[in-house]
Amino acid sequence: MKTTFFVFLAALATTAYPITANALPGSGSLGKDPSAHPMDCAKAKDRTRCEALNKEIAACRDKIGDEWRECMHRPAPDTKFSSPKLRDCATARNKERCETHNTALEACKDKTTRTEHRKCMTAQLRTPTER
Repeated sequence: MKTTFFVFLAALATTAYPITANALPGSGSLGKDPSAHPMDCAKAKDRTRCEALNKEIAACRDKIGDEWRECMHRPAPDTKFSSPKLRDCATARNKERCETHNTALEACKDKTTRTEHRKCMTAQLRTPTER
């Protein structure tokens, strides 16, 4: 009875192994692209960044491992950034807050990148006790 069980278990293991071996990530794809695929930029929040990332993926497609990571982790290209328009505070629910936001926008309008602009806005919008 024990022998039959172990024979059944061995048969099950040998038939199940090829299925699980093919299901493992990277088992059949050695030497192929490192699983980075171009994205569809039509629905992307920042289309220029998405397109730049797709170009990087295409440029790094033939590299593997550390070489691929080094290739992909280049600094992001600066994209053109225009400061948001001032809000119309006449129709705002909270006019004081709207005016504060417009003042911050005026102070940060010379920032050239989105990151710089966000940092500037955060600094400008802090209350005097937080500064």
